[in-house]
Amino acid sequence: MSGNTWYSELDEDVDYKLPSGLKLHKIGEDKSIEQMLVDGEIDALLHPDLIAPIKKRDPRVGRLFPDYKAEEIAYYERTGIFPIMHVMGIRPEIVERHPWVPINLYIAFEEAKQIAMKRMENPRIVPLAWYREAWEEQQAIMGDDPWAYGLEGQNAKTLETVIGYAHQQGLIDRKVTPSELFLDISQGRKRGDKHRV
Repeated sequence: MSGNTWYSELDEDVDYKLPSGLKLHKIGEDKSIEQMLVDGEIDALLHPDLIAPIKKRDPRVGRLFPDYKAEEIAYYERTGIFPIMHVMGIRPEIVERHPWVPINLYIAFEEAKQIAMKRMENPRIVPLAWYREAWEEQQAIMGDDPWAYGLEGQNAKTLETVIGYAHQQGLIDRKVTPSELFLDISQGRKRGDKHRV
């Protein structure tokens, strides 16, 4: 990471300390990181969304991997890692005052996910001609629930991998364990704990 010059369009929501040697520049409001890519001011862009120049098929930019789907499938098949998208955070004082909150939020999110996954079985839910085929292909590659919750199984491996990368790249001072970062509610889940006041 230290061999590159990095640019950021947005401010971070949390305080952070840059690794030594990392050069990060904040882009002014008069510029767009997407336009910087189009104009050749930067060589590459990491972005969570499909950027406008790609959507518009601007010939000056392209994906790093033209067949990104095949690359992602190969990575998943090689490593078993499906990158985690989001985490849920609860302030410690809430957990101390209301210890039933974590397990009940977990249960609520799990039930909501199951409802959403059940809806996805309906080929008319998404206006895509070959949606059902895509859904079945995903299941064949990744199983019925690639969005698994909790710290067990593949999620533990994925978290350990990202922690290793963060340490290797100087983003964190030491390798932490997932249990240091997350509250383990798996025992309550296994016991079938429900709402307790």
